[in-house]
Amino acid sequence: MQILAIIISIIFNPFIMPPVGLLILFNSGTYLDFLSFPQKRAIFIILITGTTILPLIIFPFMRLQRMISDIRLADHRERFLPLLITFVFYSFTWYMLSRMNAPGLVSTYTITASLAILICALISLKYKISLHMTALGALAGMLLAVAFRFNINLHLWLSLAFLAGGLTGWARLKLKAHKPSEVYLGYLSGVALAFFMLYNY
Repeated sequence: MQILAIIISIIFNPFIMPPVGLLILFNSGTYLDFLSFPQKRAIFIILITGTTILPLIIFPFMRLQRMISDIRLADHRERFLPLLITFVFYSFTWYMLSRMNAPGLVSTYTITASLAILICALISLKYKISLHMTALGALAGMLLAVAFRFNINLHLWLSLAFLAGGLTGWARLKLKAHKPSEVYLGYLSGVALAFFMLYNY
């Protein structure tokens, strides 16, 4: 079961969730479905570079430089600087998408991801919060907001998102990476932030 928990934690890495959410948005039945393939490809490349590739590079680099003791950021006191740098990456991603006149839904989605990282960074100054669960909560919140805002059926995606959240919550607790309160705080924060931002954009 320990190995299964590790596999689940790797599959649902928080920095993989932004491009996953974007791909769902591209196929969610909103006006984004009508973007041309080159437009979608350009948006996806910019977003995955800034929200996935760069953050996943900076953590091992900081470990090699002994700026952090563990790339998993087990000690919440070591989280602020890498998360702040990640916030800069996310914010620059939003800036680049804005410069290319990306649709408002995509722009707001990117701002939401940036704010989620910033909130986690600030909370980490005093308390540990689950980044995995924040990301999965934000994915679920985004889907809920889009379903209500555009009056479309996203039951399948929502079911999968809730299942992924439940499995990941179990995995983080099984690995003793978090206390239950840290898992719940992360998930509820992600849901609330994403729903508010994307429903009201």
